Amino acid sequence: MYKDIDINEIEKLKKDQEMMSLKKAPTNIKERFGQSNKDFLEDEFKQKTVGLVTREEFKRKRENIDNLVMQDMKQKQEEENKRKLELKQKRKEEYQKKTTLLSFDLDNEGSPQKSYGKNEHVDTTYLPDMNRERKIEEMTRQLAEQYQKEVESQKDSLIDIQFQYWDASTCSKSLRIKKKMTILEFLEMARREIIRDFGFLTEFSPEDLIIVANGMILPHKLSFYDLIAHKVKNRSGTLIFSFDRRKVQAKGQEYEVEVEKSTTCKIIEKFRYEKIKHIYPCSKWENVEINKYQ
Repeated sequence: MYKDIDINEIEKLKKDQEMMSLKKAPTNIKERFGQSNKDFLEDEFKQKTVGLVTREEFKRKRENIDNLVMQDMKQKQEEENKRKLELKQKRKEEYQKKTTLLSFDLDNEGSPQKSYGKNEHVDTTYLPDMNRERKIEEMTRQLAEQYQKEVESQKDSLIDIQFQYWDASTCSKSLRIKKKMTILEFLEMARREIIRDFGFLTEFSPEDLIIVANGMILPHKLSFYDLIAHKVKNRSGTLIFSFDRRKVQAKGQEYEVEVEKSTTCKIIEKFRYEKIKHIYPCSKWENVEINKYQ
């Protein structure tokens, strides 16, 4: 029956087993009376390998026991990791509850009932508030858009501007324009109106002309809206432009127009002004400071 067994090998395996048993022998009371699954499996292995067994059977049973021990250790490790994770999560939830608890309310029975969030009876305006900041940003954006629409509406409103050539040799004329028109654009329109009386103006471009309103020389780059909105005044403190609102009919529709009631603008060539600027009334004219109104 055991003709294929090498007696020397069996003796050697038994000696190895005895040495392992000595190494794993319990060294204290806890190990003696608190036998683990690993110890139990080792005992079972010893019982199954008592007597003569083949080398293959011994190795197979040893491998089976080792696999069972590894599975047991792996299962215990997984259970320990799970327990630690649950404990960590529980502590985290308890900490969050403590840090977010800001007030207590009483229920109908008079017992304290926890409520989370800001206390409505305490001034918390100094604390960061994302919802409040978003509302402020939205309100600011809406106000900015509304203001811009009002500005554009004002720029598109109509005004009547009276003007004449500087020597007052002809009657004054009037042009109905939008407030957003620049002084340079107005000079071109005015030049075309008075060119029939002063043909020599055909030789001049709008850049060669200047316009004076209430003793102030108006910069070409500014618009009438800039001058009106900033309430530009002359040396004596009088507004350059002052308007009356009137309702007019045009193309079957009624609309409002602001009509200049006191100022008649004077148009003169630049080169001529340079020659006579020391003579009254040119000597009293002043330049509007463009940097103040851009």
